[in-house]
Amino acid sequence: MNPTPLDAGIGFAAAYAVGALPVAWLLVRRRRGIDLRDNGGTGALDALRVAGPGLALLAGIIELLKGGAVGLAASLVSGHTGWFVASAIAGCVVGDAFPIGFRRGGRGLVPLISGLVLSLPTAGLLCAVIALPVAIFTRMGGRVYELAVTVAVPLGLFLGTTFEWRTLAPAAVIVLALVLRSHLRRQARARAALTQRSGATIVDQPQPPSQEP
Repeated sequence: MNPTPLDAGIGFAAAYAVGALPVAWLLVRRRRGIDLRDNGGTGALDALRVAGPGLALLAGIIELLKGGAVGLAASLVSGHTGWFVASAIAGCVVGDAFPIGFRRGGRGLVPLISGLVLSLPTAGLLCAVIALPVAIFTRMGGRVYELAVTVAVPLGLFLGTTFEWRTLAPAAVIVLALVLRSHLRRQARARAALTQRSGATIVDQPQPPSQEP
């Protein structure tokens, strides 16, 4: 198969559907009766905080399989065409980070790394070496993390596909999804902290002395 841009668009859409499957949300909703949307995001790390390590581990494994399955399928269908594989993985990342019907999705990094490692190993290794230590240190958030993925993804794809310039477009989509999700999470945390501080200020203020008639 010699994939065309139309083929890449179809692959992106199909991979988005796979990435948008809310695995952690479904598991926690079924096993614990808890809606992860009321407790932050809908990823495996959110499941860890709400439902414990057992469900979080299961959700994380399935999240890894999602990205890996997309990467392998795209590689086989396209005859190992790097830019097509990158486009499919971009769809999976966008679906994981911004699933339809959910205000907050996952972080997108897990399907990215697993998809690349299984389909474009050199690109996956480069991205992992550059981005994963920063992601672990920053808990996949903050400006340092955003800078790391902005460098790691296009560089890893470009070098890992032997200077295939057509990988830069899906790389830009991946970076945009990761950075925007990180930015939105940071904003949500800031709003939550502000609300808590405001509530504490109101509650903790001393009451004015009563006026005797």
